Amino acid sequence: MFQKGNQIMMFVFMAIGLILMILTMGIEVTDDGECVNCGIEGSFIGFTYILLVIAVLAALGGTVMTAIANPKKLMGSLIGIGAMIVVFGISYALASGEVVASYGDITETTSRMVGAGLFTFYILLVLAVLSIVYASISRMLK
Repeated sequence: MFQKGNQIMMFVFMAIGLILMILTMGIEVTDDGECVNCGIEGSFIGFTYILLVIAVLAALGGTVMTAIANPKKLMGSLIGIGAMIVVFGISYALASGEVVASYGDITETTSRMVGAGLFTFYILLVLAVLSIVYASISRMLK
């Protein structure tokens, strides 16, 4: 029953999103940046934020319901989240907060967070490539 309700809500959200996307595509903007026909379409952004909050709450609710129904499945998710936190912690430690004049108007914190994001991407990319290589080699040896 719960799965069927989720499926129905998913299709409802998809339909609403599609309608909002089509209506928003009709907005015209002049070269000066003025909106020509931004009547009701301008309020769609606020409605989109509301839908985003509902979707996030539904995703969190689904996670909690799964954890209650089958706690063993939650352990794999917690291990994955913990590994991501460790990777980001290592990346944050490696990142420099140096602000070069060519960066423009950013703070040291912003520079450090951008660096941490880049290091996280690099680490995850290397881990993905290594896992693919490992899977290929182990498959050839079998």
